[in-house]
Amino acid sequence: MIKEILFVHHSHTDIGYTHPQPVVMELHRRFIDEALDLVEETADYPDDAKFRWTCEVTGITVDWWKHASNRDRERFMAAVKAGRFDVAGMGWHMTPLMDHGMVLDVLKNLKFLRDLGIPIRSAMNTDVNGLPWGVVDALLDHGITGISMAINEHYGHALKPWPRAFNWQAPGGRTITAYNGFIYGVTSDRSLRIPTDMDEARQRVPKWAKRWEDGGYPHPFLMMQLTNIRYHDNASPEAGIADFVRRFNAGNAESGDVKLRIGTITEFFDRVRQQPADTLPTLRGDWTDWWNFGAGSTAHETAQAMRGQRDLDAALGLEAWAAPGERHYRSAELHARAREGLALYAEHTWGADRSISQPWSAETRTQQLLKLATVADGASLARMLRRDGLEALGAVAGGDAPTLLVYNPHPFPVTQALRLPYLPPMAGAPDPQRGFGLEDLVPAGPQSHRVQRQDVVVSDLSDARAYWTAPIAVPALSYFTMPAADVKPNDGAGLKVGNGVLSNGRITGTLDLERGGLKSLKLDGVEYVGAAAENIHFGVPVIERVASGLRTDMFDTVQLESPDWNLAWHKDWKAERDLGQLGDTHEETRRGSVEISQHFVLPGGDRVEVIYRLLPNDPAISIEAVVTKVPEAAPHAIYLPMPTALAQGWDSHFETGGAIVKLDDEQLPYASRHYITTQRFIRIADDKRELTVACPDAPLWLIGGYTFGRFGDPDGRVERQHPALIAWLTNNYWSTNFQADQGAQIRFRFTLLPGDRQSLGASAQAALARVQPLATHLYTERGPVKSTAGSLLKPELNGVLLTRIERDGEGVAVTLLNPSDEAKEARFEAGAFVPAKAQRTSLAGEPGESLPVTGGVVRVPVGARAWVRVLLTP
Repeated sequence: MIKEILFVHHSHTDIGYTHPQPVVMELHRRFIDEALDLVEETADYPDDAKFRWTCEVTGITVDWWKHASNRDRERFMAAVKAGRFDVAGMGWHMTPLMDHGMVLDVLKNLKFLRDLGIPIRSAMNTDVNGLPWGVVDALLDHGITGISMAINEHYGHALKPWPRAFNWQAPGGRTITAYNGFIYGVTSDRSLRIPTDMDEARQRVPKWAKRWEDGGYPHPFLMMQLTNIRYHDNASPEAGIADFVRRFNAGNAESGDVKLRIGTITEFFDRVRQQPADTLPTLRGDWTDWWNFGAGSTAHETAQAMRGQRDLDAALGLEAWAAPGERHYRSAELHARAREGLALYAEHTWGADRSISQPWSAETRTQQLLKLATVADGASLARMLRRDGLEALGAVAGGDAPTLLVYNPHPFPVTQALRLPYLPPMAGAPDPQRGFGLEDLVPAGPQSHRVQRQDVVVSDLSDARAYWTAPIAVPALSYFTMPAADVKPNDGAGLKVGNGVLSNGRITGTLDLERGGLKSLKLDGVEYVGAAAENIHFGVPVIERVASGLRTDMFDTVQLESPDWNLAWHKDWKAERDLGQLGDTHEETRRGSVEISQHFVLPGGDRVEVIYRLLPNDPAISIEAVVTKVPEAAPHAIYLPMPTALAQGWDSHFETGGAIVKLDDEQLPYASRHYITTQRFIRIADDKRELTVACPDAPLWLIGGYTFGRFGDPDGRVERQHPALIAWLTNNYWSTNFQADQGAQIRFRFTLLPGDRQSLGASAQAALARVQPLATHLYTERGPVKSTAGSLLKPELNGVLLTRIERDGEGVAVTLLNPSDEAKEARFEAGAFVPAKAQRTSLAGEPGESLPVTGGVVRVPVGARAWVRVLLTP
C-alpha cells in the first residue's frame, strides 16, 4: 500500500528550447544559487518538508562550480553533507547518437565532482525515452548504482509495467537499479495539484496512490520528479514546495494518511534497494529510444556528428603511438572541447519550443544556429586531432620526399582499395593550375597549414578528381609508407558496366532502367535483392507524408490531466507514399571503379541521386544517396528501401553504445521497435545468408516495412511483413524542438556486404572496415627515412571488438566488447609498444586484477557479451 509520495525536485535541463543556449547555462547557475538559499531558509522545517535539490546533470553542476564564489562552493558542500543537495551522474540528457566512446566520455565529470567530496551514486536521463544498453556497464563501472528515466511520452512511450523500479540487466549479466517513471513536473501539478491547491491535493493524492496500487505497483512509496509548476523546463526551484509539504503532512489524516516527502534521487534508490527482492523484476535488453527520429531533421549535421565521434576515437588511438610527454601541450584541452561539442549535439535538445510552429522565427533561427554550431565545432576539432596524429606517425616513419602513409586503426588486418585525390604529387597526376589561394594538396611549405589542408581537400573531393588504388593490405593497428608518386590507380581488371549492369567478377548489380532501382544483386551467383512490394523497391527513394498534412493525425494533442500521453498516438495514421520518378541513368568508368547513377525527382521538388559503385574483385557494393532537399515545413519523410531475398525466420541486429542488439528479442518491453537508431552498421540474416549494411551517415532505420508509429501490445511489437531494411534519410515529424525545414544537399553512404551468415563479430568487423576505412596521409620534410612499416600492437581478438585504444599514463589502454554469447580470449603481442604488465580496469579506469604477460604477450579473457578495459604498461 502506497503510504508516501517522494518528490525529487530539480530543474529539467534542456540546452536550449526555452531560451538560447548561452542563456540556459547562466540561468541554471542562478537556479543552483536559489536552491542553496531555499535549503538554508527551510533548515528548521520538519525533515519531510526540508527543501532538497537534485542537480540533474553533471555538465551544469561543473559549470556552476567553475563560476561560483568560494562562499557559494562552501554552501554547496554543506548542503551535500547534510543530504539536502544531490548530484545525478549523467553529463547531459543523451540520445542514442552516442557511440561506444561517448557513452564513457559523458561520465568524465564524475571524477572532478567526486574529488571535491560529492558522493555521486545515481543518475537521471530525464525526458528522453531510452538509453543505449551499454550504459548499464558504463554506469556500474563509474560507481553509479541507480538510473532514473522520467519518460516524456510526447511522441514516445514508457516501458511496461509503468511506473516501476526494476533490475536492468546488462548484456553481460550485471544489473543496475532502474526506474521507469512519470514525466517530470507535469504529473505533480496537473494530476495532484501539488503545490497549487491544497484542498484539491488532499482529494487527489489518495486516489492517485490507489490507482497505482491497483495497477500492481509494489512499494509503499512512489517517486515523482518535481520541477517548477509554471514552466517545467529550464526553470527555477519551486519555492513553495517545502511549505506545501509541511502543511499537507500536518493534516494528512484528511488525505488517507498518505504523506509527502521532499527527497533526492539517491535517497529514492537507496530505499528501493531495501524492498523485497521479488518486487524488483529483472529485465534484460536495450532501452531503445523513441525520440531520436528527430535527428533526421538535421541529417547533414547528424552524419557530421557520427563522423566526428569516429575521428575523435581515431585520434585517441593515434596518440597511443606517442611516448608520454610527446603530446602537444594543448592536446588535452582540444580533446575536451571536441568531446563537449559532439556531446552537446547528441544531447536531447535540438532547438526552440516553437521550431515547428514558427520555423521562420528569429528565436527558432538563433537556437538552431547555436545547436548546429556544437557539432561543427566538435567534429572539426576531432578531424584536426586525427590528422595531427597521422602527421605525428609520419614523423615516426620519416622521409623528406612526398610520402603517403596508410594507417589501419582496426585490431584486424584490412585489405582494401584507397580513394585518393588525383592531384600532384599523387600518381603523377597533372596540376589543375587552379591559381593562388585555391591550392589543393600542398606537399611542402607551412607545416600546420599543409597538414590540415588535406581534410579540406578530401571532404569535397569529386569522383572526377579522385582515383582508386589496387587493394592494399595493412596489418592490425599498423602503418606503412610509400612514395606518393608510386600510388597508382588500379587497372580496373574485371570491371564491366553497360546496359544497366555493373560487375566486377564477383558481384553483379542489375538496375531497372524504366522505373529505377536495383533489380538484382548477386554475389558469386547468389541473389540478395528481394521482390519489390508496394513502395518498397530496392534503391528507389520514397517520400512519405501525413495524408491530412497535420502532425496531430499522427500524434494528437496530449491530455495534460492524464499521465498516459502515449494514448495520443494514432497507430493507424494515414500515410501517402510516392516512389521517386526516374529521370535518367548514367554509366561511368572511372579511375579504378565503375558506377551507375540514377536521378529521381520526388513530389514537392526534392531530388535524390543514387549511385552504385564497384571496385575490382571486391565482394561489396557501395551506394550513395545524395539528397538535394527543398526546405519544407509540412510533415514528411524520405526513405531508401532495401528489400532482401532472405527466407522467413530472418532476424536483425544493430549497434548501439556498448552493445550489439538483436532486434525484438533483446529490447525491453515497449522500447522502440517501430524504428531503431544504429551506430555504424545493421545486419539482416536468415539461417544461411546475411546482408550487412555499413552506414556511417544514416543512423535511423525501419525494419520489415513502414512501421513508424504502428506498434501494439504487449510489448510495442510491430508487424514486419518483409525481410527489408529501410534507411530513414530525413524527416520533420516532430511537433516541437527539432528543425522543420531543413534544406541542403545531404550525402548518405552505404556499403552492402552480402554473404553467408557468419558470427556477429565477423559481420561487425567487415562493416567497420568500410565505415572507417584505411586512413591516408600525405607528408614530406620529415628527415631521413626511419621505417616504412610498423605495428603498435599485434592483436588477435577472436571476434571481440576494440571500441577504444588510448594512451593512459605510461601505458596503453584497450577497451573490448564481446558481441558473442560465448566467452572469448583476446590476445595482444608486442609491437612498437612492448607490454611488460597488464591489468584489468573498470571502464572508468579504476585498477582491477593483474593479468600475466609472457614474452610481451597478453591474453585477456572476455566474458560473453562483456565490455571490459585492460591497461598495458611497459
